[in-house]
Amino acid sequence: MSTTEPSAPAVSQGIKRRRDGDDLPDYKRQRPNFVQPAFPRLRKLFTCLGEPSRFPLPESISHCAKSFTSVEFDEEVVLSLFSLFVNISIEQPLKVFSLAASLQCVNNTESSHGAAVVKYIVERMQTYINAGDWNNVKLVLRFLIMLKPIISNFEAIVGFIEQLLERAIELKSMCTGRSPLAEELYKVVLLSIPYLVVSDSSDEMKKNATELFEKSKDYKHSAIRAEELLNPFVDGETPYRLSDSLELLQLQLSNLVAANWELQLLYDYSTVAPASEFEKHSIEELQLPEKLSAWNSSKSPEVFLKFYTNEQVETTPPVDRIESTIFRDLLTDTLINLNFNRQEVARQLIWFDNFLRPGLFAPREMSLEKLSQAKPGSSTWKPEDIAIEAVLAGLFRLPQSLLKPVYFHSVLIEACILAPHAIAPVFGRAIRFLYSHLEHLDVQVIYLYADWFSHHLSNFGFTWKWREWTEDLNLNELNPKRVFFRELIYKELRLSFPQRITETLPDEFSDLVHEGDDVPPFQFALPDEPYSEQSRLVLQNIRDRKGPDEFTEVFDEITKKSEELNGKADAHDMVCEIFVTAIVHLGARSLSHVESWIERTLPVLRVVCPEKGGESHRRVVKIIFKYWKDQTGTAVQVVKKLMNHKVITPLSVVEWILLDSDVGTFSKGYSWELLGFAIDKAKLQIKEVEAVPRTIEDEDGDTKLLAAEKLKEIDDSIETLKNTLNHIFVTIVKELARPVQGDAKNEETVRWQRWWKEGFLRAVLRNYHADYKDLQEPLKNLGLTDMFILNSIEQTAEL
Repeated sequence: MSTTEPSAPAVSQGIKRRRDGDDLPDYKRQRPNFVQPAFPRLRKLFTCLGEPSRFPLPESISHCAKSFTSVEFDEEVVLSLFSLFVNISIEQPLKVFSLAASLQCVNNTESSHGAAVVKYIVERMQTYINAGDWNNVKLVLRFLIMLKPIISNFEAIVGFIEQLLERAIELKSMCTGRSPLAEELYKVVLLSIPYLVVSDSSDEMKKNATELFEKSKDYKHSAIRAEELLNPFVDGETPYRLSDSLELLQLQLSNLVAANWELQLLYDYSTVAPASEFEKHSIEELQLPEKLSAWNSSKSPEVFLKFYTNEQVETTPPVDRIESTIFRDLLTDTLINLNFNRQEVARQLIWFDNFLRPGLFAPREMSLEKLSQAKPGSSTWKPEDIAIEAVLAGLFRLPQSLLKPVYFHSVLIEACILAPHAIAPVFGRAIRFLYSHLEHLDVQVIYLYADWFSHHLSNFGFTWKWREWTEDLNLNELNPKRVFFRELIYKELRLSFPQRITETLPDEFSDLVHEGDDVPPFQFALPDEPYSEQSRLVLQNIRDRKGPDEFTEVFDEITKKSEELNGKADAHDMVCEIFVTAIVHLGARSLSHVESWIERTLPVLRVVCPEKGGESHRRVVKIIFKYWKDQTGTAVQVVKKLMNHKVITPLSVVEWILLDSDVGTFSKGYSWELLGFAIDKAKLQIKEVEAVPRTIEDEDGDTKLLAAEKLKEIDDSIETLKNTLNHIFVTIVKELARPVQGDAKNEETVRWQRWWKEGFLRAVLRNYHADYKDLQEPLKNLGLTDMFILNSIEQTAEL
């Protein structure tokens, strides 16, 4: 073997040098052959099933099945796929029908896969039953029902639905009032019955469904008075007949039975894989525990909300048809369970009609005018109307939406961005519907409406046809429409700046734009003010981070001068006003700045605002709103931060709203926001003390109870905080029950003042009914004579 290195090949002049081997006669560069792992590929196929595609739906279903059966997996990957199927049925319930059809094709090709899938789904469902997660039970049960062609003992599913019904009837019979758990079980049963016929329209299955429905009549559901509190429309001015969801389901199923179960919702999946070809598998019977739990049951009844009524054509299913509830249920579960991906939620809302039978809906983006000219017998149901109505129903759900309102705002904005031509007109009709009923809307709904509309406008250039509402500027200042203008424009200002908003408004609305200073001046430090020198010294001391003792001299000077000018009574008030205003002024650049200055001056603040100083705490709130009089939203955030740092108490904030403000305050959104935060803060303080550990570990690692004195201190603190919360509710009811004073000249103003006070009280009683349940009798014994308040207190006991 030669030990010499091989010489480098000669390079011809003028010829491009190639990579080694490129000049060989047989050389052909190969592209890297990348094969996507099986699980990610299948996950994408199954999660996109039913979405718009260049392939027909039957072809997509068959392709998913073939891709699944053509690959061998280890056990871990198979379990991941099975888990994916169940998750799709829960998070994307609109796709469960196509998914079930694809799994039936899988079973037709490889029956062992079908048997394993069904077994896994039953096991997962049993875990949800044991955990009391009844919404997931409803969704996975629907998945099993749609897999009927491959289940040999389907009577086990029907039997389980019957068990649920029997338990619901039993629980209902054991209580005189409402039973939230019984209602949850009953709802699962009623929503499952139609899918039995959807999965199998044979006479035998219709007979089973009819028997279940007849038996469901033994559940004695009756409407409760509290439904009035859940109605977004007040004064008996509901634009349609309002029904709670269970009462409505009973009516709809009764109509469906009368129509011999004619319900054609789905694509004809028998064309993909005829049922006779499937090999069937036996499943284990589902077991109900002796003691049922309901960790996610709704604590209040639900009412069915509509926002597209009195149209020239019927764009949504009538409320007496089961389709209206089925569509709402599918869309609501998608909204709530897929909330971690609002873009995907918006896409599925837009494609809603893709997942159901062709011809069930009118074509997307069709105008009302064209729909009114549609051929007889053709559908006039607009899928975008049905989808957006479901989102709005979730947003305006009382007493609270299931998720934060801003989530529903974001979904609506995403939908409008993805399909502006289809969604924008639907929004416009909903906005006008709500506006036309403003004088009969619940106060809380008005605030929610203003929040959503301002957020929506901020994403689309703040453009709106304001001239439609110009005439309503002449209404009384406390009329809900005038209040809506004020609140909406103010919220726009918080999201932008005055000049930008003024450019988008007609001249008639320009007076509603208040252009305050970005950073209001510190009035006390102005040269002509009597406390100018002391105020500048206070500012300097704060900047130098001096302690309480170092403020004594300047505080004494302020006190002395105040006594000379105003008398001794107001001396300390002036110290408080100058010091608090100085902190707010220094932090005026941003909320993070004011937070920083509050934290730096906490020791001095606690001297200026004593811990038990009710009057002084209310004065602090007044000072902050005086400084930020043109930007009350900023004032609200500053007050919240002072409550968080326990400089002022929640009770003092509530008292400021109720005792120190005029009646018109109840029409202002910041009052509602601040009152709700104060009550929530008082509740949180109780939870924080209750969470304090009552045991400690000694040096040997043994656990022992705290000393008796320490335990008593914790219990006393909890008792004090609970009494404070009760005092807050008593104060709210007592003060809002006071009659509004006025004369004949201001009769309309007095009427609207009373309307806002009643709406304010109604919202508080509804939202916090669980927190003052022990105060039902004490509240009635306050000597109240107003029947509206007494009726509201009694109604909340039924929630």
